[in-house]
Amino acid sequence: MTSFQFAFAGHNRPHDLGHVEQVSEDLDAAFGLLKRAGVNQARLLSGLAPGADALATAAWQRAGLGTIHAVFPFLEDDAGSPLGAGGMARSATWLDGRSTEAGGRSAHLKQARLIVERADLLVAVWTGAPARGAGGTADSVRCALEMGLAVLWVNPLEPGRLRLIRPEKLPFDFDFPEFQEGLQAGHFSHVELANVENLRAVLNLDAEPISRDDGEDDEEPTDETGSKVDDWLHGWLWKTYGMFRHVAGGRVSGIAASPPIPPDLSAQPGFQLLNHAYLKADHSANRLAAVHRSQQILLVLMMVTAAIVASAPALLPDLKIATATIELWLSLMALWVWSRAARARQNERWSEERHLAERLRLERAGWALGISLLGARTRMDAHSDGELARDVLRDAGLPHGKFDGSRVARWGGWAMSELVAGQVAYHRATSRRDGKIAHRIHHAENLSFVLLLLILSTFLVLRLAVGMMGVDLPHWVSAIVTMAGTVIPSVAAATMALEAKLEFKEQSERSERIAERLDDLAMQLGPEPSFDKLQSAARAAIQWHMSEESHWREGASRRRLFRP
Repeated sequence: MTSFQFAFAGHNRPHDLGHVEQVSEDLDAAFGLLKRAGVNQARLLSGLAPGADALATAAWQRAGLGTIHAVFPFLEDDAGSPLGAGGMARSATWLDGRSTEAGGRSAHLKQARLIVERADLLVAVWTGAPARGAGGTADSVRCALEMGLAVLWVNPLEPGRLRLIRPEKLPFDFDFPEFQEGLQAGHFSHVELANVENLRAVLNLDAEPISRDDGEDDEEPTDETGSKVDDWLHGWLWKTYGMFRHVAGGRVSGIAASPPIPPDLSAQPGFQLLNHAYLKADHSANRLAAVHRSQQILLVLMMVTAAIVASAPALLPDLKIATATIELWLSLMALWVWSRAARARQNERWSEERHLAERLRLERAGWALGISLLGARTRMDAHSDGELARDVLRDAGLPHGKFDGSRVARWGGWAMSELVAGQVAYHRATSRRDGKIAHRIHHAENLSFVLLLLILSTFLVLRLAVGMMGVDLPHWVSAIVTMAGTVIPSVAAATMALEAKLEFKEQSERSERIAERLDDLAMQLGPEPSFDKLQSAARAAIQWHMSEESHWREGASRRRLFRP
């Protein structure tokens, strides 16, 4: 069954609503239209305020579309019951509006943003008039359009006419005040009448289901034999890259253990869903990374080994047939590894899975603070990992309970460790290790060049000297020079291939850049940050992480296996 989250915003003043019965009929029509479009399971996010909110929740229940989650701007709000008026809501989130207002912010605008940024669509009962204060219906519409969400518009001034405002149909230089002025003047050129077809397009209901099975290198074999082989490969062969990294870069130090997840956070069903999805994606990404990087190391080793074997007959002529056989076997093995990875789009799958894991990691941390990637103004992909992450978020919903001082301190401390402090330590440590590997690879490249020049120049001097003496050099000297002329350039090519494909220098610089940026962010927070400060810092950290992750992901084509 398809699951969605819809936000609701509407006027609470009677003179804005006009005829309540007509607004109720229009809301029935709006939810009925969603049902006919193919929505059969959803959650309504509402503030449960008097007026339009009450009408919408009643219409939602009549439509039988799903549950209701309430978001209250103040800790003391209860709307007459623990979960809203008449017990309509199954779960609720309470925000500390008093602390928000004490910091000069609007509690109702904070509530509106939380409701809107978790939704797939905003349903709004709105006259089109400008807001009379922060956090009103107009602000909800503005937030939705700025975040790229469509708005199903019920206008009390035009009963019986449901309209759809689609962000992609708005001008590139969209300005909300200008848009409102146009609506007030009767210009609806950027607004269309709502129908089943455009709602299906907005909710992406006509798209093909996204499958995670996109290659023959399935990382989760179902048969017992395949599972044992896979475990054996990961326990031995695919540790090649890890061993190389340890030998060339040493151990990573300076990373403290992650702080434990607060028990009341880990007990939240929504967090459990996000955590499970993240751990699964992270495990899959790590396995794909181990396979791809280890294969690259193995291909380079096969190339160097083939060069040694191919040049060996210069020293031992009787081994020509044996060395030719070994070289052919190595070449076929290298071709098989390369072609199998290319057919399975292994480099792209690794990049996509890593991107999904990072998105879910950030969403998991943001969930603890009541924010999302959408609210942090990061682009949500319309397909692939973006939709998969959005599906998990739909099921997770919003945190249940009150964001009082105690919860903010516990959950906020853990979330900022995930987003800032822990990442600073991780990126500084990996930057040192990758920088050390890049430095040593560069030295190996220089050394191989110097060694080749030394051997060749020494050979020429010896040849000239013995020629003047009227004698010949031993055969083994020429053979060694021949082997060196074959093997040393292959070693140099291997070092260049490793740096080009595994990008140690670039990754070191990237990690250092991330650590510096996050360090600055941590210093701005202070010792006991408020909930608003934590949310603001988390949004900034999420934006930075995702921009860096997107930049890394765009380099997927460069990470194709090197074909020696």
